[in-house]
Amino acid sequence: MKGPGIKDYLHILNQKKMNALQAGETTLEINSKQLHEEVSPQHATMPTCCQAIYKMLLEGDEIIRRPKGTTGFGSHLTVKFHLNDMENRNRMFPDKKRGRPAKSEEEKRMARKAKMKHNTEDLSNLVKSWLEEHGWQYEENKDYIEAQSDQKRWVINVQGIKRGRRQTLPVKLSEVIKRIDNVDTHYSIAFNDSITYRRQWNEIPEAVKESLNMSVILADKKGNITEL
Repeated sequence: MKGPGIKDYLHILNQKKMNALQAGETTLEINSKQLHEEVSPQHATMPTCCQAIYKMLLEGDEIIRRPKGTTGFGSHLTVKFHLNDMENRNRMFPDKKRGRPAKSEEEKRMARKAKMKHNTEDLSNLVKSWLEEHGWQYEENKDYIEAQSDQKRWVINVQGIKRGRRQTLPVKLSEVIKRIDNVDTHYSIAFNDSITYRRQWNEIPEAVKESLNMSVILADKKGNITEL
């Protein structure tokens, strides 16, 4: 089932503004994580949620907290809408007209996700945003991300595009296996999505994957995350 789109988020944000006005409020504070959990807890629509929030901001409104990373999307986005004189205030981030450069850092951040460079830093930021959306706390290390949720531990080895000969997935898998230090920990390798990696992963028997408690995380050019 398809999750809600930007029109759904915009409709709900408009309703929240109107309800706050009717209650005599002068400001309305919105957090992307809370809004996403309210509107779309079963779907990975955090980027759509954040895009709708940016679209609703008017001049004079405040961005209290920005998301981590460079995408402009994430569960930390917190804004304050001022409810006075909304009809006469222009949008903070107007739609970009054809031929014009982006006018704000927020627009640049959002465009950066769509035109993402395939390197380790971008892949790592995507994985971290994805973990946040699913309620994981994480600590970033040099070549891996260690995440915690309740009593669960998850170690994710992030593989970006590096110099040198491209190694196969089984070779990279063997490197991670050498560092396994806890049988109760879930291990993953994160790649930029490719047909080759999917094929190589599917060739590994399911019994082996289950015994190792291991998976792969793939990020496509649009920033979508899939765990196999």
